[in-house]
Amino acid sequence: MSVLLDTNEGSQHLLMGNEAIARGALEAGVKVAAGYPGTPSSEIIESLARVADDANMYVEWSVNEKLAMEVAAAASFAELRSICVMKQNGVNVASDFLLHLAGSGTRGGMVLIPCDDPGALSSINEGESRFFAKTVEIPLIEPGDFQEAKDMTKWAFELSEELKQVVMLRSVTRLSHASGNVTFGTLPTDEPKARFRCDGFVLDPDEGVVISAPVGYKHGQQHEKLKRVREIFEDSPFNTYEGPEKPELLIITSSACTLYSREAISILGVKDRVGLLKLGTTWPLPPKLLTRYLSLTEKILIVEEVLPFMEENVKVIAAETASEIGIKKFYGKNDGSIPMVGELNPDHVINAIAKILKIDYLPRPEEYSARAKGLAFFGAPQRELLFCPGCPHRASFWSIHNAIELDGRKGFVCGDIGCYTMALLPTGFST
Repeated sequence: MSVLLDTNEGSQHLLMGNEAIARGALEAGVKVAAGYPGTPSSEIIESLARVADDANMYVEWSVNEKLAMEVAAAASFAELRSICVMKQNGVNVASDFLLHLAGSGTRGGMVLIPCDDPGALSSINEGESRFFAKTVEIPLIEPGDFQEAKDMTKWAFELSEELKQVVMLRSVTRLSHASGNVTFGTLPTDEPKARFRCDGFVLDPDEGVVISAPVGYKHGQQHEKLKRVREIFEDSPFNTYEGPEKPELLIITSSACTLYSREAISILGVKDRVGLLKLGTTWPLPPKLLTRYLSLTEKILIVEEVLPFMEENVKVIAAETASEIGIKKFYGKNDGSIPMVGELNPDHVINAIAKILKIDYLPRPEEYSARAKGLAFFGAPQRELLFCPGCPHRASFWSIHNAIELDGRKGFVCGDIGCYTMALLPTGFST
């Protein structure tokens, strides 16, 4: 039996981040899971599919992300807990329905899990899913390690049911595809039954028609939910601070960047000078919590990947409370302290801290770096991009390539989303 179904509370297992998310969903009693495959998200649905029979749940790969969200929403409307999984590109596909779902609200706990790909390690863009949470006005939470990936997933269902709203839990490649120790909680033993009502008063969220109209009323309800979630986020245990009472520099970060920031502080030996505020609840931001820590220092460094989502939202709070906390100096993406594109690593954070605090830091002699690059270039074999072992696409492109060659005319091949792009490489027979 899969370790994901281990019933021993307190047991520890080495899990991939996506497996930890799947375990969190199981501990929450998820009954329906739907998604569309795409790295780095695929293992969540795959992990749940392997235990679906034993866990008495329904799991499917849907035709596309929009339909996956509709399947999950249908389960939620029937008072069952459900998740919808996709990579960052898929949120674009599902956004039309997501906007209406945010307006209508949910019943059973429903969690949307997009897995972003900073650096486009397995994608053709660095699409950002965080802005969708703000646009459609739903809560956004982001685990910073493997234990949180499990715990926050479970909490997301509870939050969803309290608010009667879909909750977005965002992961990234370096969390989804890395591994770490995870301590298990309990698995539920009850078996909820589907129950759908739509014959009650039209504005009754539990028994009325599931619809985002009347728009004025429902949109107002959304804002009441956001007001409530701000209060919840103020006391969330997933927002943590470590560092001195009066830091010279405050780092505000989230997700995998928490690990990079913590390592950078340790390497530079500035734990007594730099404070680290890790946010697990990134939309809406908890204003009182942020105001409290922004008041500790004049210098603020925002560490996040791709677009300056947190940076811009933190600045709004800083501007609104300037009379209370004073004028702050912000460092991040907009001033070039943190790269605007690509994934981050500890070196990026080290360089930013060293520049702000005027620390002379050289990780290794320049001549060493140059020599290492030279040896790697000439001594290490080059590895081309490859299809996964056993992937049927390679045989398909071999057949297409041969058919075009036999025909004798020039032809071209159009591909759908996914790995088909690699057909243009030698591994795909340069089709």
